[in-house]
Amino acid sequence: MDITNTCAKCQNNFIFTGDDEQFLRKISPEFNGKKYQIPPPKLCPDCRQQRRLTWRNERNLYQRTCNLCKKKMLSIYREDNPFPVCCLDCWWSDKWDPLAYGKEFDFNRSFFEQFKELHNSVPRMTVLQSQNENSEYTANVSHLKNCYLLFSADFSKDCYYGVLIENCQDSIDNLIINKCQLAHEAIFSNNIYNSTFVIHSSQCSDSAFLLDCKNCSRCFMCYGLRNKQYCIGNKQYSKEEYFEKINSSPLSSHKNYENFKQHFLELIKNVPYLFMWRNGHIVDSSGDLLIDVKNCLECYEVTEGRDCKYIQGAYQIADVRDCSYVNGELGYENCECFPMPMRSAFNLNSYNGNDVYYSDMCMNNNSYLLGCISLKRSKYCILNKQYNPTEYNELASKIIEHMQRTGEYGEFPPSSLSPFNYNETNAQEFFPLTREEALAQNYTWLEKEQKYYQPQTYEIPDDIRDTPKDILNHILSCKQCGKNYKIIGQEYDLLQKLQLPIPCLCFDCRHNNRSTFFRKPRKLYNRKCYKCGNDIQTNYSPEHPEKVYCETCYMGEVY
Repeated sequence: MDITNTCAKCQNNFIFTGDDEQFLRKISPEFNGKKYQIPPPKLCPDCRQQRRLTWRNERNLYQRTCNLCKKKMLSIYREDNPFPVCCLDCWWSDKWDPLAYGKEFDFNRSFFEQFKELHNSVPRMTVLQSQNENSEYTANVSHLKNCYLLFSADFSKDCYYGVLIENCQDSIDNLIINKCQLAHEAIFSNNIYNSTFVIHSSQCSDSAFLLDCKNCSRCFMCYGLRNKQYCIGNKQYSKEEYFEKINSSPLSSHKNYENFKQHFLELIKNVPYLFMWRNGHIVDSSGDLLIDVKNCLECYEVTEGRDCKYIQGAYQIADVRDCSYVNGELGYENCECFPMPMRSAFNLNSYNGNDVYYSDMCMNNNSYLLGCISLKRSKYCILNKQYNPTEYNELASKIIEHMQRTGEYGEFPPSSLSPFNYNETNAQEFFPLTREEALAQNYTWLEKEQKYYQPQTYEIPDDIRDTPKDILNHILSCKQCGKNYKIIGQEYDLLQKLQLPIPCLCFDCRHNNRSTFFRKPRKLYNRKCYKCGNDIQTNYSPEHPEKVYCETCYMGEVY
């Protein structure tokens, strides 16, 4: 039976369905033959997501010292955090034992109070990286080679400045792309070659400023094209005419590039928009930026999903609810678990294994954990203390009953325990707050450090062809936020190869601008199809001016 609940934070109503209850029964832990049913959530789906994302620092890296070997390293954790942080070699080594930090559970205190104490004492891995080569300045990544400032990326080579980059090469300044080469400012696109500012497109090459184009080449300032070449502004030209027009205003000039970009953004304000951007087979699903999903409701940035609900940023998932940046099956309220332990809930940064609850950074096939930090290949542990199976089940059941009495059971770890300030996290990107709003809601805030905001002393030439390589020796200042940034050698060489201008904005502002234009809020609204008037659900809010079409009407508009 469906129940209407009121969110304890925002006071909005949300529905808890009978299907939701059945899922929680499936995922709930069992100790000594007794199932400990996870209760209905106290927060609405949006507030639950916001709480999870306050634990995820995706794009901020800091210089600090490894607490074991004392060498300098990059970390997602600032030096002022209370817990020790180790370089990758030290964290995976036998130099320390996470079980040495184990604690007896105190039934006179809350679970989260004791979890926080353990969290602040056990060494943590400096940054999540695996099997990379020459790709130090990255996070939440694996199998990278010669990459710089890539985040949430895998299996890529010679790529710079991007988020959610998969199987790419020689690409720069992108967001959510797969199997691309020589791509620049591409967003939610795949199989793109030698193209710039390509949005929601696939199988396109040698093009610029495209929206929802498929299997196109040599196209410029176009939208909704299929199997076309030598088009400008959706108008067909001969090969000779096309190149004559294109070569008259080269994109190597920053002035030309920005003029074309602004003109393109104005142009596409008035074109039809599909109510939900997706690729592949989409069956009985809702959300946005989906690829090959079935029965996935209110899901965003999901590839290959089945029977899921309230998911953000996931790959190959099944039977998962309320998770952010995950892979795997049978998970609830997990964040950055890739892959999640099977049958798991309320975890952070924990990979593989099974039956793991309320744990953080537990890696490499752990099983039967409750409230643990930084364990590797461990079983039957509570607060990092080892037990035999009988002891574990008896104590775990008593702790869950204690959490039921304190009201903690069924709730994700609170934001107050997070090692990050609000504006360091993904929560700020998807649930933006001002400093005053964040502090009023009892979040912490990281203030700007003036040393990173010095005046620029070098004038960037307008054209990449006129830009000498000694620009690498200068500190630049972002024209949008004022933060200092540098151009690295690989970036300079790739921009010269692509004949595209040096950026005048820092990476954060470039990323935020891409997200603002094309990564809509993860929330569904009821609207009418602009053309036929039928009801649709879309993440384009009714207040926004886009002409949003249902699928049938939209497909009648593509060329």
